[in-house]
Amino acid sequence: MKMKNIIAGSLLGLSVLQVGLCAATPVQTVVQAPGPDIFTAQSIRSQMEKVANWQWQFIHNKGWANPETNWTNGAMYAGMVALSKITVNPFYTQRLMQIGSDNDWNTGPDRFFADEYCIGQMYAQLYTAYKDPVMITKFRQLADSIVAAPHTEPLDWKNGIHHREWAWCDALFMGPPALGYLSTATGDPRYLETADKLWWKTTDFLFDKADSLYYRDARYFDQKEKNGSKVFWSRGNGWVMGGLARLLDNMPATYANRARFTDLFKKMAYRIAALQTADGTWHASLLDPESYPAKETSGTGFYVYALTWGVNNGILPEKDFMPVIRKGWQALTDCVQPNGKLGFVQVVAAAPGKATADDSEVYGVGAFLLAGSELIKYDLRKSSSGDITLTNTTGLYREDEIVEIPYDQFVAKLDKEARKSFKVTDVLYDQEIPYQLIYEGGKTPKKVLLLVNIAPAASKYLAVKAGSPAPVKARAYGRFVPERKDDYAWENDRMAYRMYGPALEKTPKEMAYGIDVWAKRTTDMVIDTWYKLDNYHHDNGQGLDYYSVGLTLGAGDTAPYGKDSIYFPKNYRTWKRLDNGPLRTTFALTYDTWQAGNIPVSVTKTISLDAGSQLNKMQVQYNFKGDQLPVVTGIVKRKDPGSVLLDEKNGVMGYWEPQHGEDGTLGLGCVFPAAVPGMKTDNVHLLSPGTANSQHPYVYYTGAAWNKGGRITSATEWFSYLEAFAQKIKEPIKVTIQ
Repeated sequence: MKMKNIIAGSLLGLSVLQVGLCAATPVQTVVQAPGPDIFTAQSIRSQMEKVANWQWQFIHNKGWANPETNWTNGAMYAGMVALSKITVNPFYTQRLMQIGSDNDWNTGPDRFFADEYCIGQMYAQLYTAYKDPVMITKFRQLADSIVAAPHTEPLDWKNGIHHREWAWCDALFMGPPALGYLSTATGDPRYLETADKLWWKTTDFLFDKADSLYYRDARYFDQKEKNGSKVFWSRGNGWVMGGLARLLDNMPATYANRARFTDLFKKMAYRIAALQTADGTWHASLLDPESYPAKETSGTGFYVYALTWGVNNGILPEKDFMPVIRKGWQALTDCVQPNGKLGFVQVVAAAPGKATADDSEVYGVGAFLLAGSELIKYDLRKSSSGDITLTNTTGLYREDEIVEIPYDQFVAKLDKEARKSFKVTDVLYDQEIPYQLIYEGGKTPKKVLLLVNIAPAASKYLAVKAGSPAPVKARAYGRFVPERKDDYAWENDRMAYRMYGPALEKTPKEMAYGIDVWAKRTTDMVIDTWYKLDNYHHDNGQGLDYYSVGLTLGAGDTAPYGKDSIYFPKNYRTWKRLDNGPLRTTFALTYDTWQAGNIPVSVTKTISLDAGSQLNKMQVQYNFKGDQLPVVTGIVKRKDPGSVLLDEKNGVMGYWEPQHGEDGTLGLGCVFPAAVPGMKTDNVHLLSPGTANSQHPYVYYTGAAWNKGGRITSATEWFSYLEAFAQKIKEPIKVTIQ
C-alpha cells in the first residue's frame, strides 16, 4: 500500500487524531503555552500524536529529506515505535511496516557504518510482534559479520574509521541498541555481547572521566569553546544517553556487565542534570550555553527520555531527577507549534550549532516521542490510574475485540461502592469502555467483558471507578422464535444466524439440519423486525436470508462421523438463554439421543456470539459411552465453483461461495484452536475431522461474512480474516490487573 493511501485511510480518517494534520501554518516565534495538565498521561499522549502526525504529514507533502534507511529516520522510527505501543491508532505501526517493506527489510548500503543500520532497531522490534523472519534476516546477516569482525583498529578520526567502527559518540545510539534489540528478538546473546565489547571500546576512547561526558570524536579532544571550555555537544551526549537506556532495556537483570553500564548511566545522569539551563533545555554546547543561546530540543528530548527511563527503572531517585525532567518536558512542549511542528531542533551536524523555532528534523521528533513514552509510564505508575493493562502481543490490529476477565479477579481490589456500580475508562484517552457482566445462566456474575480496540503490539491502560456506566447499544442479541417453527435466532452487528427446532420436522420440504446464515448490511439488531415483517428472503435495505441449508451441516455445524457418513441428529429439543447482550449473546441447545453408527449419542451445543465478530464460539458437549467420538465440522458447498481454503496447519477452513444472482456472495469459515490434519472436500461439504470426548466440550469457531455488508468483499479478505482470527485465539490479549 502506498503511503498516500495509508495516511488517508488510517490517519486522516480518525477524528481523534486530526489535530495537527492541517497544512503547515506560518512559523511563529511565540509558541502556544501548554495547559496546566501537560504532565498527565492523557496530555502527553495527545502531544505525542500531535507531533507525530505533523511529521508524517510533512513527509507526505514534501517527501523524505534522506533515504528511509538513514540514521536520521532511524531515530524517528525509534520514537514512532514507542508511540505505537500506547496509541489506539494502528497507522503508526502500519507505516513502519510499509517502510520495512519498501526497504526490503534491509539496512543502508554502507554495511558497517552504524548510521546505516540504526534502522535495525525498528526491524527487531517489529519482528517481536509479527514473528516474520524476513524482517530480520538481512540485518541478522550483517550483525553476524559485525560479531565476526576483529575490531582491532584504533578509533582515531582518519582513514574513514567511522565506516567500520563506532568512532564517534553518535554511533552509541545507532549501533548498540540495534544489536541489543536483535539479541532480545532472537535470543542470541552474541549480539548483546558484541554491543557490550564495542561500547566500552568507544567509551575508553571518547569518554572524559573528569567531566563524565563524551567527545563527539577524536577531532574535538583539543578544541575549545569561546569561553575556553571543552567542546561537549549536547545532542552527541544525548545520543549516548538515549543509546545507553535502550541498550540497558535489552540487558537481562542478571547480565554480567550490567552494573558497569548502570554506573556509567548514573554518572552521566547527574552530570547532565546539573547542566540544564534556566529555560529547561540543554543548549547545543553543554559547557558554553551562552555562546549558543537558543533552546535545542533534540538533545533535550534524549535527556528527558533517558532520565525518565532511569527513574522508571529504579536507577535514578525521583527527588533528584523529576524536577529536572518536568522542567525539560515543559520546555519541549513549549517548542511545539500549534500545528504540531517541533521547533528548535539543531540541523544535521557534528558539533554545537544554532537552532531556531523554524528548525525541525525527524530525529528531534523521535527523541520527543521517546521522552513522552517514558513520562506516560511514570504518570501511570505514580497516579495508579492504570488498574488494568491490556497488551496486544501480536502484529494484528485488535479491532472491536472482546476481552473477558473473571469477575472475582476484576472486582478484587474495588471498594464496596465500586462493586455496586462501576465504569471502565481508557486512561490515555479519557473514553469509557463498554462492558457486560456475564452470568452464564446463574444469578451472580462470572465474567466481565470489555469491548476494545488495540493497535498492533500496543497496550491499553484502563481505570475502574465507582459510577454509573454509559448505556451500551445492543450489538449482540438472540431469542427463541416460537412464531416461526421453533427457530432459535441470534445476531450481532455483523451477521445473523439461526438453528431449527422440532416444529420444522413436521414440514419435510423445509426440513434442515445445520446452521443458517442471514446476511446483514446494518449494525442494528434485525431479528425481531424481520420475523415480524416475514419477508426476510427479500433485501429490504438491511440484508436478507438467501442461504440454503437443507439436510447438511450448513454454515459450520458439527456431527458424529464414521465410515464416510455424517450421523445427523434431529433438530434441537430444548433451549436455554444464558446471556443476552449488549456485547455477547449465549444460549444452549440440547438434542435428544440418536444413533451415531452403533453408539447412542446426545449433545448440548453452547453457542456464543460477540459484538464485532464474524464468528461464533461453539462449545459442543457430546454424551456417550466411551472415551472418544469421531466428529466432523462441515460447510455446505454449492453447485457452481467457489474459492476454498483448507489450512490444516493453522486449523482454518474457509469457503467463498459463487455469486448468488443479485444477492451477492457469502463467505463461510471455521477456525479451530489447533492444527486439523485431514481437511478435505466431498460432493456436499468442506470437512474438518476431529475427536470429541465426553468429559470436555469440542470447541471451535464458525461464522460468515457477506460481500454486500461492505467490511469483507472478497475471498482474499475473508481468508485473511479467518487466518488472523486463528492467530488471535492462539495469542489472546494479555490481561494484567494491578
